[in-house]
Amino acid sequence: MRRNIFYLFAATLMFAFASCSDSYEDATSKHIYSENENPYLRIDPQATVTSEIEFAVERLEPYVIQLEAYNELFQEKMGLTTDQVISGLQNGSVVFYNINTTRNHWNKAEKTKGSTGWYYNSAGGVANEADASKTASLDINVGDKTLTVNPVEGIAVGTSVGFNVGFAVNGPDYDNYVRFSLQVSYTDPTIVMLNITIPAGDYASYGIDLNNYSETIALCMDMTLEEFLASIDTFGGTVRMYAVNPQSGVWDEASGYTANAPGYWMTSQGVVCSWGATDFTLYAELAAGDEMLYIGRAPALAAGNKYTLSIGYRDMENPAYFFRFIITATLA
Repeated sequence: MRRNIFYLFAATLMFAFASCSDSYEDATSKHIYSENENPYLRIDPQATVTSEIEFAVERLEPYVIQLEAYNELFQEKMGLTTDQVISGLQNGSVVFYNINTTRNHWNKAEKTKGSTGWYYNSAGGVANEADASKTASLDINVGDKTLTVNPVEGIAVGTSVGFNVGFAVNGPDYDNYVRFSLQVSYTDPTIVMLNITIPAGDYASYGIDLNNYSETIALCMDMTLEEFLASIDTFGGTVRMYAVNPQSGVWDEASGYTANAPGYWMTSQGVVCSWGATDFTLYAELAAGDEMLYIGRAPALAAGNKYTLSIGYRDMENPAYFFRFIITATLA
């Protein structure tokens, strides 16, 4: 009797495994796929285009991928030109879907961003527009032959998300394909963090070489270093130097220059003051000829003291162009 029970239990288990068509193994191994199944992804590193996309939170702009740039790859991996891929999307001979990299299969989820693309959540999965965790979206424009990755407003600096989409020749499987692996991150290039040590001595200073930040200036101000320095307001330009509250990030738009212009004397809390005022501690002066920002100390300050200040530059006519330094200064 005990033996019969054992055989009955074993047979039941075999039947259960045989009838489970939605198991993980079935979803990630080759077989004849039904209309509602997501085909297994044949791994082909040479068919994959990888893009690392950084969105600057202070100046969010879409990232556009020109599909024609990958015409040779489409021909090699799909046997089609870019134009044929686009026309194939319209006649059904080519498909365009997401790829689930965790389960290694295509994701045939319907588009969630109108008829042009998808939203993605913080895990890189397909999301809806109303999803509070959405971190990016993607659109395909068949007329322009482009993919556009769109940022989302209000995302915290440091957020990162990855997702994959692909074009494939339609058929029993999607083995002939080109895949775009997209890694999106949100950064704030408008802030430069620095730790400096000011030498000993009354009014001694540390020079910050602006040549080291020419890329930041180019990105945030849309200027070369030379153009930036020539645009400072003391030379008749539209770029002004500001003191910024190092804690709140609020720009001081009321104070005039109180040190050698453009420059400021500041208290130990990074607030603009005059020379000789109570708690006058540090000065910040831009020397355009030297291409340096000098951070110096008031007299009779104790070695080892540490202070934080923030100095920013902004175009008064185009306030979207700006950047700032947050500087922690230690006295030698």
